[in-house]
Amino acid sequence: MADQAVLTMEQVEPWLSTLFPEAQATLSVSPLTADASTRRYFRVQWRPSGTGRAISRVIMVCDPWLETETPDFITVARHLAASGVRVPAIEGMIPASGWMCLEDFGDRALADAWRDAAKPERLVWGQRALDAVVRMHTTATQHYDAACPAFHLAFDVPKLLSELQHFRLHAIEGLWQQELTDDERDVFDAACHPLCAHLEAQPQYFCHRDYHGWNIMAQDKTVGILDFQDARMGPQPYDVVSLLVDRRTPSLLGRDVSTALVQYYLDRFEAESGQRVDRAAFDELFELVAVQRCIKAIGTFAAMHMIYGRSQYLPYIEPTLTYLRPLVQRHAMLASLEAVLYRYTPLAG
Repeated sequence: MADQAVLTMEQVEPWLSTLFPEAQATLSVSPLTADASTRRYFRVQWRPSGTGRAISRVIMVCDPWLETETPDFITVARHLAASGVRVPAIEGMIPASGWMCLEDFGDRALADAWRDAAKPERLVWGQRALDAVVRMHTTATQHYDAACPAFHLAFDVPKLLSELQHFRLHAIEGLWQQELTDDERDVFDAACHPLCAHLEAQPQYFCHRDYHGWNIMAQDKTVGILDFQDARMGPQPYDVVSLLVDRRTPSLLGRDVSTALVQYYLDRFEAESGQRVDRAAFDELFELVAVQRCIKAIGTFAAMHMIYGRSQYLPYIEPTLTYLRPLVQRHAMLASLEAVLYRYTPLAG
């Protein structure tokens, strides 16, 4: 991974001058927060001569790639844009440096818009975010693109199980310092398998994978989508769960807004696809997806702390456990998983 912590004006000015000849000496470069990503992002700004309006772009620094290659970020961006999902335009790149010059969606994430808004406006912002999910589940899913890696990846048993094993490694054995034997690890994996197999068996839709309020930018009355390069096929509720269940979002939105947003998604999906959705079946699958994703998220929060020293994600573990507790108790297929979670984690409270 290109771990370039600092990007200087001297590095980017020659390149940007070729992309934007009007850029003047007022060019500035500043780092941006990248949430839980290992990529690096920088905002560049300049004022064209004779105007008072600043222009900005975002430089994304990732792994270098060969001129003959096309990174997943680019192919997924093309597919989403063609499907009517707003993603940043790619205005230039230097493959050998791992640089991409992207349209700037600003600093206001959907999570910020939700935090600052009254309840009616929170509902509206959630609807805007779900409109993009509907496009991913209809147009993006229906129009197969062999060049798009999402169509060759899925939330299958190996992927889902690996995410739960990541939780076991970094949360149970790392953060909570539980010493598991090889036999106990096998018991944990076996307890996870029924859930993973059930989710793999569901009809598959185009999924962003990390569709939460920190990867969605709120601009005027629209949303722009980021961090989509790991898209893959998965169960229908996956991105809806990701949006409504991530971190402290459930307590921020409240049950009534979350319930209204799920109904909004279903109404819009049925209208766009012409398919009827069984609400009871969707709700059950929503909860099962939420169990897997909550466990996966806790593993990510723990790994951010244990590997990268990013302790700012640790406070999200308790609200995620709070959301998870009643879910694992409601579904018979989760009995073995509930037992191992209660044995090795603070799930009991």
